[in-house]
Amino acid sequence: MRQYVIYAAVLLGLLTLVAGCRQPEPAEYFGFQNLVVGQVIGGKTDLSAIVKLYNPNSFKLALKRAEADISVNGQHAGHSLLDTTIFIPAKDTFYVPVTLSLDMKGLFSNALQMLMGKREANLVVDGRVKIRKGLFTFNRSFHFEGKQDLSSLMPSGSGF
Repeated sequence: MRQYVIYAAVLLGLLTLVAGCRQPEPAEYFGFQNLVVGQVIGGKTDLSAIVKLYNPNSFKLALKRAEADISVNGQHAGHSLLDTTIFIPAKDTFYVPVTLSLDMKGLFSNALQMLMGKREANLVVDGRVKIRKGLFTFNRSFHFEGKQDLSSLMPSGSGF
């Protein structure tokens, strides 16, 4: 009888381990806030914002690293690297501070389009994240593509 209890405990432990190995669902993007544009130095500037995301998983996670390349209207706009741990609650929204190094040369054509009246840009973000769930670490790639209202990025009173 005692042998069956030990087998049942081992089986339960293995089932828990296998359930813990399930790949997490990707976070849902809800937008950004607190956009700050840094000083332009040598044709480059830093852009920082807080990205709002939602964790659809029923378990908490830890974001260990995130790296992304951003394109605006097909032009490479910049690169972002986050190399700090952010704890993500289960089934809840969370915020990630992002700093993006922008290459101003790639953005000049988009600025010209804005001056000519175009108020929307196609934003593409491709990257990889490293997330931890308990003892397990996962590397996942992600892709986001969507329209961004350019006038919402300009400070009020800027004339755009």
